Amino acid sequence: MNISTINKSLGLSKCFLDEAYQKNWFKLFVLKKYSGLECSLPIALKIIQYCNKQNGSFGWCVNLGAGANYFSGFFNEFGAFKIFDDKRCVLAGSGGLASEVLMVDGGYLVSGSWGKATGALHATYFTCNGKLPNGEVVSLAIKSCDVKIISDWQLCGMKNSSSFGFSAQKAFVPEDHIFKINKCDELSSYSIHKLPFENFAQFLMAASIIGLAEGIIEKLDKIELKEVALEAVLSLKMFCNEGEFKMAELAKKTWLTLQTHNHDVDSFEIEKMVKWIGKTLFKLVNQVYFDVGLVMADENKPVNTQYKDFMLAIQHSIFK
Repeated sequence: MNISTINKSLGLSKCFLDEAYQKNWFKLFVLKKYSGLECSLPIALKIIQYCNKQNGSFGWCVNLGAGANYFSGFFNEFGAFKIFDDKRCVLAGSGGLASEVLMVDGGYLVSGSWGKATGALHATYFTCNGKLPNGEVVSLAIKSCDVKIISDWQLCGMKNSSSFGFSAQKAFVPEDHIFKINKCDELSSYSIHKLPFENFAQFLMAASIIGLAEGIIEKLDKIELKEVALEAVLSLKMFCNEGEFKMAELAKKTWLTLQTHNHDVDSFEIEKMVKWIGKTLFKLVNQVYFDVGLVMADENKPVNTQYKDFMLAIQHSIFK
């Protein structure tokens, strides 16, 4: 992995990375036999919410890293073991298509360039999509040593998430390093992998955005505020509690459905919940910004960083 020319300060601090590795948070949705936590959906959401409350870039990396490692349930057992048994395994990647996928003995040679792979500086594998010679579209996992990272993050927030672009030139991907999203392997998956990936991602994004908003509240606690600002912060806090409660209740209901196999999850209800949380928090957070005043715009204040991280996160297509 060519990172020698990239400023390491653009990635997560050692403190945050060590915490994530020690508590195994990047492997929330990986089987225990692959050294994962094999978490239930409700418990995992609490962890993701907590991480985003502490720090936007940290929470975003845990969200996207654990979310990508969720793909472990779609690899065959041999491929899953090789990739995910590593205690520091983290996938980063993009849904973009490779420009070329050539078949060779034992696998494929993959070339292309992709953007916005969160956690690029600590990823062990990079994922992308590609069209095989037979026309089938699959996802592929490329070793980090076979990609070049491109330091091209120009957005206002998540400055330490190393959400960089990457490229590969005829990188070898073994046959057991390809997978199809939502196609579970019985030996590598558990109940969480029966949840359609879109709904899975919606839950994780809801937990992230609530945590980001809570982080704004927490960082304002140490600042003396006018009464009008305190009222705005209180309104935000009350909705965070309401949103968290409704998300948790829906997560419990969904988890039970996944475990009992009685019927499909309610995708419409999940999407409706996520958009409601996103749109409401957007309005309330910006009311806080307006009422608190210039301290929210002070780049030397942690609350300013948390605000910019929130504003960037809310632009994700899931909330639209």
